[in-house]
Amino acid sequence: MSENILVIQTAFLGDLILTTPLFREIKRRFPGSKMTVIVNKGTESVLEANPWIDQIIPLDKKQIKSSFFGFWNFCKELRKHNFTICISPHFSFRSSIISFLSGAKRRIGYKTAGFSFLLNERKSRLLRGPHEVDKLLSLIYSEEERKNISRQPELFWKPESVTGIQSEMKKNGLEKGNYIIVSPSSVWETKRLPADKFKTVSKLLHERTGLKIVLTGGKGDSKLCEEVGQDFGINLAGKTSLPEMSYLMNGAALLVTNDSSPIHFASAFNVPTLAAFGATIPAFGYTPLANKVYISEVNGLGCRPCGIHGGRVCPKKHFRCMLEQDTGRMLEEGIRLIKG
Repeated sequence: MSENILVIQTAFLGDLILTTPLFREIKRRFPGSKMTVIVNKGTESVLEANPWIDQIIPLDKKQIKSSFFGFWNFCKELRKHNFTICISPHFSFRSSIISFLSGAKRRIGYKTAGFSFLLNERKSRLLRGPHEVDKLLSLIYSEEERKNISRQPELFWKPESVTGIQSEMKKNGLEKGNYIIVSPSSVWETKRLPADKFKTVSKLLHERTGLKIVLTGGKGDSKLCEEVGQDFGINLAGKTSLPEMSYLMNGAALLVTNDSSPIHFASAFNVPTLAAFGATIPAFGYTPLANKVYISEVNGLGCRPCGIHGGRVCPKKHFRCMLEQDTGRMLEEGIRLIKG
């Protein structure tokens, strides 16, 4: 009997990208199955051409949180799909409720998830140590079974979804391997390397390598990207959809960023990655999975990490984890990553 599988992953964009190896392995673990994935509304296009997924259901989390009846009706509609297995990589109590109300007899998730008693197969999850992809794969595989499984994220796009970025790249003379992507933003302020440091590293990389500098981010990041790339960068902040970001990343010679979602775009295409970690630490498991990586961090600070996701302000008021980042070392490591 083929399985009808529901996967709930309504976390941030980066978490969704890191879940793509799990989507692939679910289909391999359960041959002939149908898979439906619930994602946070606004992120669904990053999966638009994923060959392993049969159906995507965007969930408006703001609406669901504000309306009990909206939440109930959403779950009521889900139940009509007759799911046999529900796999929930997301920890929220709402995800556990959705899992239970989906009607699936097998409900797989983490012991540490909210309302985990609603799940009937609960897996252990270490906060530190394993990479996030390993934690995700542990939902369906033992440690021994996943030893030889690829952890690399997978991103795809439809040809019609990338015509806009192809035109933009042609206009700016961007070709595969002749540009560096710099993504200076983050949802969390304490995960952002200061703009002046990004500017110093970016400008010197441009001068030392001759490669073009492309600034990326959301619409709200345009001003920050303009500041970082003033007089030398190509500012594409707010001008790329998620499939277009994938297409653009695929041709980059290097990514320079924070501990944020562009890392995981780069990992999907094995793009060398220079990442600055501040409030968070690599041991949380969100490090780049490209072959060539350098993580810039300030060691010896007893206050790191100050949170799992970072925060709005430095709790200690000194922000040393970012203000003391060594831009000279970052520059040299960036050049090394490009040259191989």
